[in-house]
Amino acid sequence: MKVQFKIVVSSPPNEDNLNSLKSAASRLTNNRNSIKVKFKQEGKYYALITDFTMKNAAQYKVVDEIDKEFKFWISNFENYEDSIMSFPK
Repeated sequence: MKVQFKIVVSSPPNEDNLNSLKSAASRLTNNRNSIKVKFKQEGKYYALITDFTMKNAAQYKVVDEIDKEFKFWISNFENYEDSIMSFPK
């Protein structure tokens, strides 16, 4: 199943931020080659977008696990504003 985790920050990300997102996804994925991290400016904010795959499961069974893993890895983001999780088809 495809997962997208988006972090909204108020300043441009650095390499450590992007590596933290890759680390979070690597703990959850069933295929390390599926991990893609990118960022783009959205108005006055920056969106850091992590795409990866996981083994198929009911979404309600994995949302807490995904959220907990990413929150652990982004705890050092000083400019964190919000996060959004989705399951693209």
